[in-house]
Amino acid sequence: MRGGRWLGGAPLLLAALNLGSAAAQTGIVSLIDTNVAPNAHFYRNRALIEVIDLQLLGTWRRNGCKIGTQPSGTCPTFEFSVPFLLDPTQPLKSSLDVSRDIGGVMRYEWQRFQDRTRWAVSMDLNRSISAATVLPALPYATRPLGCTPGLNAAGELALTAARTLAGNPPEITNTPATYSLSVPASSTHPNFRLPSGLRYGMQDDGVPLPNYPYPRVARTQYCPGRELPAILPDSAYPLPGSVYMPNTSVYGISGPKYPLPLAFNWGEVRGRIKNSCDRAVKQYYKAYADNVLKTVAAKMPGGMHWNGYMKWQGSRSGVIFAPVAGVLPNTVKVTNLAAKAGLPQFADYLTVRTPASQRISNPSRSHGKLVQLEDLKRWLEVGTLTDASAQGSVNLFQTWQQVLKVVDQRPLTFYAHARSCTFGGCVNVPVPILMPDTVVSPAGCTVAPAAGGLGTMTFALPAARFAWVSVPEGFPIPGLSGHPELRTQ
Repeated sequence: MRGGRWLGGAPLLLAALNLGSAAAQTGIVSLIDTNVAPNAHFYRNRALIEVIDLQLLGTWRRNGCKIGTQPSGTCPTFEFSVPFLLDPTQPLKSSLDVSRDIGGVMRYEWQRFQDRTRWAVSMDLNRSISAATVLPALPYATRPLGCTPGLNAAGELALTAARTLAGNPPEITNTPATYSLSVPASSTHPNFRLPSGLRYGMQDDGVPLPNYPYPRVARTQYCPGRELPAILPDSAYPLPGSVYMPNTSVYGISGPKYPLPLAFNWGEVRGRIKNSCDRAVKQYYKAYADNVLKTVAAKMPGGMHWNGYMKWQGSRSGVIFAPVAGVLPNTVKVTNLAAKAGLPQFADYLTVRTPASQRISNPSRSHGKLVQLEDLKRWLEVGTLTDASAQGSVNLFQTWQQVLKVVDQRPLTFYAHARSCTFGGCVNVPVPILMPDTVVSPAGCTVAPAAGGLGTMTFALPAARFAWVSVPEGFPIPGLSGHPELRTQ
């Protein structure tokens, strides 16, 4: 669908047809303009899209406003220009690659925050030197040595063993995100009959942290202030210096709940977890949020802020979005989409645009009328600027904040001061004890009143999310609510 921005034109008519009630939607793409250089420094000299706020347009129409009227509360501005993404520091990079860079930073910063917090708490739980061991088969137990200069060798042995057992997965790195198109179910007509082979769904942006039994960030990310282990026996024990022994030992005694010690100060441990977690969140989450916002400001200077990135409705904030295009045509993707949908005329519809190719009979839509093949464009993957203009559909990179509830399945553990004795003598053996579950939220860290579960950590914090969506001209942009709050004029 080409045509443009006229108030009574086909795009708005098609939007109303698509939605049943255009007033229930917020914004549509009204025009894709690519008749400018895509990588110039100033947005007025590069490709852009026009976006209409349908609710503001309704106000404008109801008040009888005319084109050319000075904008006011009665006659508001309802159409806005949004340039294709451009990284000012790398103006020759495609807008698609710029969006992949932004997504990569968001994914990296969230995973870095989670891992820093998890291991800071682990270190503070197990800083007693008596909890340490040189056995590489017990990787958690060497954590007290991991931050101590001169004692890192044993920690490295344990980390190497853990990485080997886990298949040597990649570390957390700041690499570009993988492009993957999302098609929200609410983005098409309610009665759209989904063609065979296609599906709705928001693609995973890779933000949640993969769980491995060792740190995936460098020691410098969580060790500052934790370099020296506690030399004295841990204060979680009411009798400093006391030890307990396995019931298989030659001499000594063990408690009836071995490997639990005879006495254990759970209040001390809960307080330690909460204090450590609160400090980590205060320091590390601030760094996370600052780095994400700096990236958005630097790499999306012309992005549309719709309803405010810091404004919340339920568990989501407003959306920042910008159009993107690549350097390779999407011809093959168009052919594959047409074949998958079982609609061979779709490829012709995007190029030839004869009346026969532009219509398909679908009795489930619009009371049996013949309608255009616009809905199928929601599955149209990114191409070049020329593709976007010719096909009348553009990919948008969107980012928003959302409260994530991500459970880190790695257990929080505390290592008891055990000694295993034989006729050959006694050696220290740290015995893991599962800690209470912890919830990390904007209000602070909450620790369960007693040990339970796996001793896991649940993150319930706002995280930056991102997605790519395909939006045909005249069709609503997914995920929007409210009105534009910041845009490039």
